[in-house]
Amino acid sequence: MMKKLLLVSATLGFTVIAATPACAEELGVSISIDYATEYVFRGTSLGTDVFQPGIEVAVGDFYAGVWGSTGIGDSSDSTADEIDYYAGYGFALPGPVSGDIGATIYHYPETGSAFDFGDSSTFEVYGGLSFDTVLAPSVYAYYDFNLENFTAEGTIGHSIPVGERTSLDLGLNAGLSTGDSGDWEWATASVAFGHSFTDVVSAYVGGNYSVNSDNLLDYEDVTLDDGETNQLFFGVGVAAGF
Repeated sequence: MMKKLLLVSATLGFTVIAATPACAEELGVSISIDYATEYVFRGTSLGTDVFQPGIEVAVGDFYAGVWGSTGIGDSSDSTADEIDYYAGYGFALPGPVSGDIGATIYHYPETGSAFDFGDSSTFEVYGGLSFDTVLAPSVYAYYDFNLENFTAEGTIGHSIPVGERTSLDLGLNAGLSTGDSGDWEWATASVAFGHSFTDVVSAYVGGNYSVNSDNLLDYEDVTLDDGETNQLFFGVGVAAGF
């Protein structure tokens, strides 16, 4: 289950390899390396102590990439091992609105080889809108054909400059999923410090707190002191774009 370190999903500068299309008709490459104390995807913990590299290539409005997650250290969990292959297309809409459509293959090497896209994989399509306005809101919808699961997710974020090349980045991500794999909702708050060393190399360090409920839209089931369903996790990463 993709999506790197969830420091606000994919809207803030410190989120290292967001699936964001290039705007110019030229080739762009971005690479990232992250470490997270916990791999939390859509409010669910999938492993602890994870190393997460990624690479993305963009040509014009088209983009494609590979992202991975693997457990490291004595406290790691093999179920956190994952390779995601994704591709999409971004486009401008009237006003401060942009659209994004694409697809992702979620692959789990523990149940097969790195390129065995059978029972060890699921296939998901997505579409979303982003708004170049206050708090940079975005909304996305996803459908996984193998899991027969629908997901809706929204994100807001704000970046506060605290230096010439340093910023304090705040964000909030919330969503819900329903289908054969279960029904639940979640929310994740994040804070991070991001720093640009050069025009192409940046890094971040930050923390997140995620809450969730396994009863769809039953918000009374969400409790801030529930250690089984809520997670406090941290991450650090570096990225470069060319």
